[in-house]
Amino acid sequence: MIRKIAVVGVLMSTLSLPLGAYGQAPRRSEDINTANVPQHSFVIISEEETEIPGYVHQKYAYVSQGCPAGFQVIDYYGAPLDLNDASLLVRERALCSDSSWDTPDD
Repeated sequence: MIRKIAVVGVLMSTLSLPLGAYGQAPRRSEDINTANVPQHSFVIISEEETEIPGYVHQKYAYVSQGCPAGFQVIDYYGAPLDLNDASLLVRERALCSDSSWDTPDD
């Protein structure tokens, strides 16, 4: 019985190793230099076309001191965003302030 459990454990651990490759890379704050970026603005990190015409995959950062790290990274799929749109600024500002309540106090 113990031998069967050990075999199953080894098999499960071996099969789960490739799953680590599917995880997301951690966000690294050193990838975004916010020193020369004005507050309450956007920085495009990457943008690529998708298989669906008219849709893109964008990664951008919203820079604000109100965010826990000083910025918030957004991974977006859809029609290209106009980063000068006032409603987008209002939405990101609200999301950033909401996320500041979810972080533990240091």
